[in-house]
Order: sequence, then C-alpha cells, then structure tokens
Amino acid sequence: MNNCKSIVIEIIEKSLELKSGILTEDSDSENTEEWDSLGQLSILVELDKYFEGKISNIPEMAEANSVSKIIIILKENSIC
Repeated sequence: MNNCKSIVIEIIEKSLELKSGILTEDSDSENTEEWDSLGQLSILVELDKYFEGKISNIPEMAEANSVSKIIIILKENSIC
C-alpha cells in the first residue's frame, strides 16, 4: 500500500499543481482548497493516464474525493 499511496499522492499533487509533500493520506476535497470540481477532473485524467485507461472503467472514481478513498478503490479493483 505504501507504494500505491505515494503514487496516488504524487499524481494528485501534480494534478492540483501543489508542491511535493503537501498532501497526506488524510487529504481530501474538504481540507485542500485546490481540490474543487475542476481539480477532481484533473485528478481523474492524470490517474487514468498513469494507469493506462483503467480508471475510466470505474464509476465510483468520479465520487472519490479523498486520497484514502482513491487508494481503496484502486486496491479493490486490483489496479494499485
């Protein structure tokens, strides 16, 4: 999980144009100002690129508004 966590955090930080090391597993759209609806879309696009199109086949990813939820969904779908 550690590798998955670091990959997801890195992708989200890149998507939201945040400095490296800003986010944690507890970060979400409520406590991260840049994580708005446009930010959510950017996150999904970057995750889909990184995981070679596998994200677009997972409907619950659209509602995943936290680092921990994204990690759980990726693990449940054997992506990460």
